[in-house]
Amino acid sequence: MYKRLIEADKVASLKASLFNQSVTANTNFFASYLIPASPLCTFRIYACFNASGVLSVVKRVGATEVVMKLNGGSTLSANCLYAFDIAVAEGEEINFRYSVNAIALDVKVCEVM
Repeated sequence: MYKRLIEADKVASLKASLFNQSVTANTNFFASYLIPASPLCTFRIYACFNASGVLSVVKRVGATEVVMKLNGGSTLSANCLYAFDIAVAEGEEINFRYSVNAIALDVKVCEVM
């Protein structure tokens, strides 16, 4: 019960979204990296694609970029909605990639504070 009370107090704001848009394999979704308004925070991504593939988060600090596969590197099923939380610290910027050409049926990235 205590955990629910704390989570109920959190505020989320939409950072970026895609709806029924094409994504190119292994290419960043967003032209600009997403920067947290209030680090340390959590970016929560909700994602659904029309094709099975692997979703990755791209974390950049300065000129260094690291690509990390979500869902244990396992393929996401087509037409299924998934949600992932990513901790974002000060100085980190975030983007996302998908392993195959697909239609992003619905992708939302929210900052949870």
